[in-house]
Amino acid sequence: MADLNTQPNPMILHDMRGEFQLPRDVVWMNCAQMSPMHESVAAAGQQGVMRKARPWEAAPAMFSAEVEAVRAEFAQLFNSTSDCVAIIPACSYGIAIAANNIELGKSQKVIVVEEQFPSNRFIWERKCGACEADLVVVRRVASGENKGEITGPLLDAIDASTAVVAIGAVHWTDGTPIDLLAVSKRAHEVGAVLVLDLTQSLGALPFDVAVIDPDYAVAPSYKWLLGPYSLGGLYVAPRNWDGVPLEEGVMDRLEPARSFAGETPPYAEGARRFDMGEKVNFQLMPMLLASLRLINHLGVDKIQASLAQKTSYLAKLLSERGFDVPSEQLRSQHYFGCMPPEYAPDDLHARLAAQQVHVSIRNGKIRLAPHLWNDEEDLARFIEVLDSCLSN
Repeated sequence: MADLNTQPNPMILHDMRGEFQLPRDVVWMNCAQMSPMHESVAAAGQQGVMRKARPWEAAPAMFSAEVEAVRAEFAQLFNSTSDCVAIIPACSYGIAIAANNIELGKSQKVIVVEEQFPSNRFIWERKCGACEADLVVVRRVASGENKGEITGPLLDAIDASTAVVAIGAVHWTDGTPIDLLAVSKRAHEVGAVLVLDLTQSLGALPFDVAVIDPDYAVAPSYKWLLGPYSLGGLYVAPRNWDGVPLEEGVMDRLEPARSFAGETPPYAEGARRFDMGEKVNFQLMPMLLASLRLINHLGVDKIQASLAQKTSYLAKLLSERGFDVPSEQLRSQHYFGCMPPEYAPDDLHARLAAQQVHVSIRNGKIRLAPHLWNDEEDLARFIEVLDSCLSN
């Protein structure tokens, strides 16, 4: 492992395995599916559960302050203001808000990419069907030096008839990066709405709405944000703040108490009108706050550099064993997918899991998604078990 940490680097964070409840014999390199829980997040969740056990001790004002604290942490990750952030339960919810507020005409185009995650595809299929618009599925480069590349075909597909570009920062199956700046510029040139699914990137890759300027960007918390299931954040550009929410919740209004007397107060400021119902989730919200504070404290740029060191090391070793590893420019720094060699057993994934080495298989590719809980011993054990599975 000498070439994993060759020189001291202030951008590389220390391994944090001891801060997660991972048995020593478990190698979890599957953050792209779900992260384990950091000790601070687990502690916040335990305290949150007890709030419901003793509701007479819970002050309602506490919960509103907590929601706003979460909004502020998301704003830091988006590089926006808190007013731009709505609290959502899932990627599909945030994408539905976007689709619900976009006018789509007959024969206009909504652009997605090949094998896009269903939460950012199903709603566009339905909307295109209802509006007689065209859903355009952009295919990757099929062969040659840039096989698998996505950005070029996306840019070629965006034209004057494009109404919506709905994509991620990386392809969820294998981490292939998409040049969001180039796509954003092209989308804005033709007047298209840009809707981003940042499920597989926010918290691991830097992101800046001031640079990319999306109309909407969603980020569930249970993967790279190290948070709980069923909560996330939605960035809504100020130009879209007058949209229609999916729900009409009392807590999404100014002076909510007025509504109890039969009044209909105006919506709360900014994107708050798009908040999910029961956003004051006093079991999960403290967990989300703890996880976002952890990410912002560590620094996304340092997380990215630290994960890049691990994935680069793994890519080298897998390439040496005959795996079809994407070139560096077609590989995200936090995770990647690669095709096993022909001699690999068909049940390689199951064989690894049987020895407590956990990765994903997506569309035939082994997907490696390490994080700060993976130390040198984890990486060494992965290679040891992999070699054993390949040789038997």
